This record gives sequence, C-alpha cells and structure tokens, in this order.
Amino acid sequence: MGRTALFLVMGLGMAMGYIGFQMYRASENASTTQYAYLKYMQARNLARASIHAALRTYDRPPGQTPSVHVNTNFNNGYFRLDSLQTSVNGDTVHMVSTGVYAESTYTMKVTLFRDTRPFPMPNSAIGIRASPVSFSMTGAQAEVDGHNYDETGTTEVGSGDLPGVTTMTATDSANVLAIGGSRIEGSVAVQKDTTTPNPGAYINEYLNNYDYYYTSGSIPNPPGNQWGSSTNPVVVVCDSPSDTNYSCTINGNVTGYGVLVVKGNLVLGGTFNWYGLVICYGESNTVTFKENGTPGIVGGLILANPSGGAATLALKGSGSQGKVRYSSAAIQKARNIGRLRFYTILDWYE
Repeated sequence: MGRTALFLVMGLGMAMGYIGFQMYRASENASTTQYAYLKYMQARNLARASIHAALRTYDRPPGQTPSVHVNTNFNNGYFRLDSLQTSVNGDTVHMVSTGVYAESTYTMKVTLFRDTRPFPMPNSAIGIRASPVSFSMTGAQAEVDGHNYDETGTTEVGSGDLPGVTTMTATDSANVLAIGGSRIEGSVAVQKDTTTPNPGAYINEYLNNYDYYYTSGSIPNPPGNQWGSSTNPVVVVCDSPSDTNYSCTINGNVTGYGVLVVKGNLVLGGTFNWYGLVICYGESNTVTFKENGTPGIVGGLILANPSGGAATLALKGSGSQGKVRYSSAAIQKARNIGRLRFYTILDWYE
C-alpha cells in the first residue's frame, strides 16, 4: 500500500511537472508570437510613415521632391522610399516604401492620384457675381483683358481666351461695356454669365489653409515685399470677422502669388501685382484700383456678394500695369497650392 501510494505521488508529480512545462512553453510561444506581431506592425507602420512623409514633402513649398534610398530613423526602426515615379503632368505618383524594425521588414507599393480641392475657376478676367454693378473705369491706361496670357502676363498664349468681364444680368453687361468700351477685351468684351462660382463654397478651405492672415485695414508689406513666389504660391486671407464693412488696402512695391481672399472691400495701389486668383467677397463689396499707382492682377478676379446684392468695381489705374489680365497658367499654379491638394488611392499593395 505504501509502495502504491509512492508511485501515485511520483506519477502525479511528473504529470504536474509536464503540465507546468507545457504551460511555460505555451506562455513563451505566446510572448514570442506577440513580439513577432509587434515587430511586424512596427515595420508596417514605418512603411506607412514613409508614404506620409513623402506626401508631406510634396506639399511642402517650394515644390520639394522626396528623397529616395535614404533611411530615416524613427521609433527604434527606420523607413525609406525605395522608388518614386510621377506622371509627366505630376498628377499620378507611384511609390515603393520599406519599413524596418528589428528583424522585420515590410514593403508597400502604392499608386496615388493628386488632385486639388474644389476651386472657383473664373469664367473671365473679371467675374462679377452681384447685381446691380456700379462700374467705373477712369484711368487712361486701365485695362481688362480676357485673352489668355502666360503666367507673367506679358505674352498671349494664342488659345483659351475668355471674356473680359462677366456679370449676372444683361443690363449690367450693357452698362459695363458702355463704360469700358475698347479698354475691355477678350473672346468677347463683356457678357452675361450666371455661372461665375460663388466663393462662399470655398472660403472655409482658405480659412483653414492660409499662409498669411490679416485683420487690419492697412495690410503690412510681407518680408521682402513678396507673398510666395512663382514656384511657391500661397494663400493670403484678409478678414475682420466682427466688421461687416471691413476694408483693406494694399500699397507699395508688393508682389504676390497664389490666392488672395478678401472678406470685404479691397483697395489696391502702388505697384502691387498679384499672380493667381483674387477673390473679393463680403456684404459690402468694392474693389478699387487707385489712380496714383499701377496695380495689376494676372490670373483672374472674382467679385461676389454672398446675398446676391450690389457690388462696385472702380478701375482707376493710370500706369502701364493698372489692369487685369487673364492667365490660365497663373490660375493653375494657384489651384495647385500644396495646402489645397488631396490624394486618391488608385492602387495599394502590401
């Protein structure tokens, strides 16, 4: 009886030891599997980080290009872009990225389509979405030209011409033409067009993505007297939310590129020149080109009243650049501002 009990005890001890060993091995295997999964996920996240970093570089001015075959250390691992190809017009991007964490390596292959957020494309050199229109054109050299110019406004392209001025009613068009006469040119000088975009649908994009924001009436000159550049167009917003009759003035030898948004009245003077799109949008809307300067816009101007009410446009430029000239190239550069881009996935393999 004693020997039988001893054997039972020994057998039970061996069984418990085996069970304990198996439990230890199971725990060890679980830890190994969990760590392997952690390494896998970290490598995967690093490969994704490489894609995001490349896109951020694309959209960070002035038109930078992501580096290829360069390891970037991050979170005890690293990522790199192994391959980068873009279509001729730059709207399609192919990328291969790799993330490495410990012994785990993860590769992603993606094809993305680059596009811009909704953008108010002008139908003319000056599109007026308001009525009635108070229009004056007193400068001897004041000019509105809907012929399509290059991005500098110096050479006609020879195609893609638009009207000089468009209004919401035939009556306003007739009045503008009578006042402007031969100083308004384009595919036609003036015509009725009710499809001029309503800037109200786009204002939030600019309020959320501006490079410069001003609330004062007298806009200070930017560093170097220049907002942005031809290769780095920017978004400039002038707005005083508490003032429905807000008016701002831009003077001096200042140049700007991109999108200029004014929530109110705008006065331009000096030798101010803007290349891109100018939007003037408010309850009390007046755009004035001062007599004592040579301000100009190359691209397009949209003048709108959110309630559909009246607007005033006074062209008084007396110099050789007191004018508005349409340029599809300048508009396109403004449209492609990095802050206003987004990406659509065409293919994603991992």
